[in-house]
Amino acid sequence: MKELEFIKEIIKNANEISKKNFNIETKGGENDLVTNLDLEIEKYIISEIKKEYPNFDIISEEFNTNNQITENCFIIDPIDGTINFSNHLPLWGIQIACIKDGKTIASAISLPRINEFYYADETGAYLNDNLIKVNEVPIKNTLYAIDGNNNLPSMQRMRKYSSNRRNFGGVCVSMAFLASGRIHGAVFRSDKPWDYEPGLFLCKMAGASVCSKKGFHAAAMNKEFLDILELETAKKDNVANIFVLHSLNGDTLKMWGEDIKTVFGAKEIDVYMPEFPIKAESSYVKFKEILKFYKDNSQLNSNSIIIAHSISNAYFIRFCKELDFIPKAYIAVAPRLIYEVPIKRDDYIDKIMNQAYLKKEELQYAKKNLINKYCIYSDEAIGKMEEFARFIEDTDATEIYLQYYDHFDDYHRIYKVPELNEIINNLI
Repeated sequence: MKELEFIKEIIKNANEISKKNFNIETKGGENDLVTNLDLEIEKYIISEIKKEYPNFDIISEEFNTNNQITENCFIIDPIDGTINFSNHLPLWGIQIACIKDGKTIASAISLPRINEFYYADETGAYLNDNLIKVNEVPIKNTLYAIDGNNNLPSMQRMRKYSSNRRNFGGVCVSMAFLASGRIHGAVFRSDKPWDYEPGLFLCKMAGASVCSKKGFHAAAMNKEFLDILELETAKKDNVANIFVLHSLNGDTLKMWGEDIKTVFGAKEIDVYMPEFPIKAESSYVKFKEILKFYKDNSQLNSNSIIIAHSISNAYFIRFCKELDFIPKAYIAVAPRLIYEVPIKRDDYIDKIMNQAYLKKEELQYAKKNLINKYCIYSDEAIGKMEEFARFIEDTDATEIYLQYYDHFDDYHRIYKVPELNEIINNLI
C-alpha cells in the first residue's frame, strides 16, 4: 500500500533525527515535557506529508493539536513517551496513522532504541517484517497496561481479575506489546488521538478486540477481556474535573491542591495542578498559554471546577472573558489582589500586580456569565475585609468565611481546607 510505504519511510528517517543531542523543556501541561527533537521530528514529518499529501489534514501533538479526526488525515506523535526518552529509557516510539475516506488504513510504530519496527495495513500487523498476532491466556494470567490520568482506582478494581499490570510510560509501547503477544490488554484513558490511534489499528490488525470511545481507547486479546477492561477502567461521561491554579510562589494553595488530589483522586475525579512560572515570570501571557493547552486538549471544559488563588483569580477571569469560557464552578481563594492597591515595594510583586488588576468589563463578565461562584477567605484577611466584600459584590459570589482552625503547618500555611472539599463534593 502506497500510504503505508510512505509512513514507513518517513518514520525511518525520523529515527535518525532522534539520535541527535537534545534539550528538555516543560510545556503547557502539569509535569509535561517536550524536547527539541519532538519538535524537529514533527516538523520533518509534517513537511513530508504536505509535499506528498497536500489535501490531507494533519493532527499532531505539538503543532496541530485539534483532536478531531477528519475523513482524510495523518495522525502524528513524534515521540510518544517523552519522559522515557528524556531519561534515556528505551521505551518510547515514533508513530503515525493514516485515515482515508473515514477509515484508518495504515499505521506504523517505531521503537528505535530496542530495534523494533511495527506496522499494519489491511493484510495484517507486522514486527520487523514478520506477521504478528495477539496471544490469548486465561483471564487470571493476563498482563495489562493502563495509561492516562488518575489510573490508580481502576487498577485497584482490576485486581479481582488479575493483578499483573505494567506501566511502560508510552501508549505506543503498550499497544505494540499487545499486538506482538507480550501483554493481553492495553487501555488509554484520555482522548489524544496521536497517542492511541496508530496503536489501536496495529492491535486490530493483529487480531485484538478494540474499543474507542471518549475516555476509553483500548485493545485486548479477546472480547471477554475487553469487556472487563471497559467495565472497570472506562471513564464515565460528563464527570467533573478539578483545576487548582496558583501563581507567584503558590505554596499554600499547592498544599491544598495535594489534599484535594488525594481526596478526589480516590473518587476517580481528575485533579490538575498546572505548574505556572513563579515570581518574575508570572505573566498573564504565560498563564493563558498554559491554561489554553488544557482547554485545547478538552481537559479544561464546561465540567471543570476551578480553584484559583491570589493573582490567578485575575488571570482566570481575564482568560474566561477573552476565550468566552464558562466552567462548571469557580472558587476564588483570597482574590483581593485583583484590585489596585498601593504597596510600598519595588520588586517582581509590584510588577506582577500591575498586570493583574481587572478592568470593570472583566468583572462584569464574571458576574454575568460565570456560575457557581464562591469566595473563600479567613482570619488572616482581618484588616483587608473590604476588598473581599467588594469582590463578592462585584462578582455575585457566595461568601465562605473560614473561622480559625488548626490546619496549619510550622510555617503557618494552611494545608487542608475541609470546607473546600465539602463545596467540591456538593458541586460534583
